[in-house]
Amino acid sequence: MKTYLKASLDGLIKWRYYIAVFAFLLGLMFNLHGSSISVWNKFGLQEASNGQKIETTTISDLKGWEKANLWLPQFNSEDGIILGVPRLIRSDEWFVQTSFYLSQANTGNQLINDRYALSGQNMIVAYNAPVWHPSVIGKPFNWGFLFLGSSRGLAWYWSFKLIALLLLAFEFAMILTRKNKYLSLLGSLWLTFTPTIQWWFMQHLGDIVFFALLIMVSMYHYFEVKSKKKKVFLSACLGSGIIGYVLVIYPAFQVPFAYLLLGFTVWCFRAAYKKQMIKRFDWLMIAITLVWSLGIVGLSLYQSRDAIQASLATVYPGSRISTGGEINLSQLVEMLLNVFLPFNIPSFSNQVELASSYHFLPFILLLLPFYLKSSKKFWQIKENRLGLFLIVLASFLLFYALIGLPEILAKLSLFSYVTSSRAWQAMAVISVWVSIWFMSYIWEQKNQVNSLWAGLLLGICSALSYFLLLGNKLYQDYVDSILLSLAWFWFIFIFFLIFFGYRKLASLALMCLIVLSGMTVNPLVQGTAVIEEKALSIQVKNLVNRDPNGLWLSENGNFYNYLQIFGAKSIDGVRFYPDRQLMTKLDEQNLYETEWNRYSHLRYLLTTETTTFSNPAPDNVTISLNMTTLNNLGIDYILTNRNLTDLFGQSFQEIYQDSDGNRIYRYQPNL
Repeated sequence: MKTYLKASLDGLIKWRYYIAVFAFLLGLMFNLHGSSISVWNKFGLQEASNGQKIETTTISDLKGWEKANLWLPQFNSEDGIILGVPRLIRSDEWFVQTSFYLSQANTGNQLINDRYALSGQNMIVAYNAPVWHPSVIGKPFNWGFLFLGSSRGLAWYWSFKLIALLLLAFEFAMILTRKNKYLSLLGSLWLTFTPTIQWWFMQHLGDIVFFALLIMVSMYHYFEVKSKKKKVFLSACLGSGIIGYVLVIYPAFQVPFAYLLLGFTVWCFRAAYKKQMIKRFDWLMIAITLVWSLGIVGLSLYQSRDAIQASLATVYPGSRISTGGEINLSQLVEMLLNVFLPFNIPSFSNQVELASSYHFLPFILLLLPFYLKSSKKFWQIKENRLGLFLIVLASFLLFYALIGLPEILAKLSLFSYVTSSRAWQAMAVISVWVSIWFMSYIWEQKNQVNSLWAGLLLGICSALSYFLLLGNKLYQDYVDSILLSLAWFWFIFIFFLIFFGYRKLASLALMCLIVLSGMTVNPLVQGTAVIEEKALSIQVKNLVNRDPNGLWLSENGNFYNYLQIFGAKSIDGVRFYPDRQLMTKLDEQNLYETEWNRYSHLRYLLTTETTTFSNPAPDNVTISLNMTTLNNLGIDYILTNRNLTDLFGQSFQEIYQDSDGNRIYRYQPNL
């Protein structure tokens, strides 16, 4: 059995790139992705084109062990879900970002998508959506939208990003562990399915981790290979990573990982320089890579300068200044909740903000002095210097999140752009790398530490974590204390297995946590029929085909970022920066700039009263719009769930109604 398992793992590692290509092609062939777009069934979009009502089950619909059924294969599911459950809380993904991407694919992938309000919206700024632009070189997971359409484009995105992240994480773990291939295989799964990455997979953190890994792995292997063809390929990968990293345009994550990249670059170049590995050809390749990649970045930022300036000038989020110190010490044990987050919705916070990672940073900080004292060759191994740098960076992020910095230091270090919660999540990711390095180090270490004193410290730290966990009423209201105790025991058990060198058992126990906490976050879904083949969607597409220049509005519902998916030009939607051309018509006297000058989910409610603006939430703008303004705006079609003819008269002619109660009106002000 052991021989068979070893042979299987060796084969998996040896043929990993071929297996990756095969898995990627399968993902494309069967149109597989991990989006939660099935949640649209919960938002008044159930009637399919054949008249059938499609329903979707979420975690909140079930109790107890019924939830386990969601992770059994459902090959005949009407909503496309094969495995898992869509996440209502991930509205940034299924409602905003996926809608942007599908809209781009259906409208030509233009830099400025003119379907969003009157002025259009820059789609580089809008969640790095696919565009026909040189910057797409740095967004390989977007390429499918350019050539394969919306549905297969989404399959390309998820398949490419997940598989490539697994490969990159393996290669980086091989660097950290000095080519311990079995631990690196575990590390690739550990990092890729880290809960905070999976909950943020399609957003900024997933992108930042992907590009950071691409940059570091490409840089490291560039100096390891001798073939000039391979060096050119790795330079291209490095340039792609630089473009992608910069154009994420989310400093809250970019700043912490920029320190990681800076430190890794110094470490990598120092080693290459000492070994005299940097030749004239290499300096030429470095110069060429920086020129073309930074040239594309400069072009992208220049062409997007108005959108970026408008975003920085918003009231929310604007140019906020953070100094850290907003995380409580008790939140150190919140990592133990990761295993419950996919299965149970907390009331005191949301799953995305609570998600972090399973890591051993606190224990490592306690034990490291013992190992440094007992090892005389620690500094002679370059990977140890990299591991120590990761520990210092993770510890600084921990300090910043818990204690904070004076404002002047925060500004000088650029951490004024980093909120405590984002520093905490960056720390969670980097601490996984720290844990992988430390496992490799102590398993290779021949000089054993004083187990008595080290074990005593670990015992005290473990007991303290247990009291912090069980002493928090919020946690006990969320999860039964017995389950919390089991989660704590399992985590502590894993580290003691690591500490005492039980490698196989520790790896197996850790895999259980990885599967339960990370692999259960996003569903496995087939296709986009759940939104594109609905009766309402087809009707909208037909109207857009007949009248492509018609101006739409959706009101009193949850469809304000829906119409643009099918090419309808609409004055609502999700805006990364305000459309001032539109706002000058809606707010002529500029009375409500504080309300609308923000990143916003822009929605409307028609009324006979004076137009007013309000903010139900910091990122929400609700406009109570006087109906007479419709004529000034040139509105042609209105999507709503109300009877506008009864409310406002014959100017509103109903032309469609589905069984969900959604209605489309043609607005004809002269009637």
